Amino acid sequence: MTARRRKKYRKYLGKRYARRGYNDRNRGAGNRGGRGMSGWRFKKQKRIAFEKYYKQIIEDKKGFTTPNLKRDITAINIGDLEEYFEYLLDNGIVSMEDEYYVINLMDLGIEKLLGKGDISRKVKILVKKASKNAIEKIKAKGGEVIILEQ
Repeated sequence: MTARRRKKYRKYLGKRYARRGYNDRNRGAGNRGGRGMSGWRFKKQKRIAFEKYYKQIIEDKKGFTTPNLKRDITAINIGDLEEYFEYLLDNGIVSMEDEYYVINLMDLGIEKLLGKGDISRKVKILVKKASKNAIEKIKAKGGEVIILEQ
């Protein structure tokens, strides 16, 4: 029975070239799949370490979100309206109609009314969207919120 012959590449291990030819071929970042952490998803050891310490970053890496859904909505709280009420009244943004102060938030470029804070006056607010909490607070003070369809 013949002895098992070792593979030829074993004799090159530990040497300068190690069966890879001249060194220029093995020098660049392309040989490593990018420098450092780039391409980490395809480098097994780096991926394992990354997943261990940064799970929250990796969790949501699948799927596709349309660019249209990432639009920011400008919003304002009821407390902020109360804080700037005098300024808005002086500049003619707030008008008086019967017993209500009328505020058109669409003219200010604000799309949504949120419910944080309180308001001390009867107001009629024209807005595109409003939270349930905001509507309840304004109705409790005797005011009303009108949702505009646009």
